[in-house]
Amino acid sequence: MRKFILLVVLVAFQFGTAQEKNEENKKSNAEATFYIGVNAHIQDNLNLNRNLQASNVVLLDNSPAEFIFGFNVFGKKYSSDFEFGFGENKKENLSSKNKNMHFTGRIRFHYNLINKTNFAFTSGLSLAGTSSEVDLYSKNNTIDFNNLNPNTNGGLLSIRNQMFYAGPSLSIYLFKDKFYKVRLNCAYELAFTNGKWKSDYGNIANSINERNNNRFVVGLVF
Repeated sequence: MRKFILLVVLVAFQFGTAQEKNEENKKSNAEATFYIGVNAHIQDNLNLNRNLQASNVVLLDNSPAEFIFGFNVFGKKYSSDFEFGFGENKKENLSSKNKNMHFTGRIRFHYNLINKTNFAFTSGLSLAGTSSEVDLYSKNNTIDFNNLNPNTNGGLLSIRNQMFYAGPSLSIYLFKDKFYKVRLNCAYELAFTNGKWKSDYGNIANSINERNNNRFVVGLVF
């Protein structure tokens, strides 16, 4: 009987040790998840808006929103994101309207400053590239299908630019151990390219750029 009890104790001890090792392995392995959410790019003012205002044309939104989806890898000490976003914003006044479509790719590299079961706080570097396409319309424009010569059908300007950003970022993970995970991302992204405005539909004169137009980015993902 004593041998049997001793055998049971040894088996229980070995089982408990194995469970602890399994838990340690789980903690050391990186967890990979997909997510969706929304971002807002907040800028003081686009340089393009100064020219639009001088021309009495409706201004672009300085804080465009975007829908995002991405892939998060969360390890014991480090975490990273691979994220894509796209958005479309429209504004109009009495004589004109605009449509601003933008596409963003972003990578985050973070160190996990706090890593608990249901909460984490991380900080590091954000790298992003944004491509924007802007259409400016005259609300008084009429398209005559009996005369489709482009030279006699004006009232539309289509321009584009590309920007590359890098800057510090942080993330706050809530309910990390639950199915309904929530995360807040914040970053201040510095513009590293001039973002010259171009067009595929005409020659450019007196072009402007978005040099030094940094932005604050805040996002919520699930």
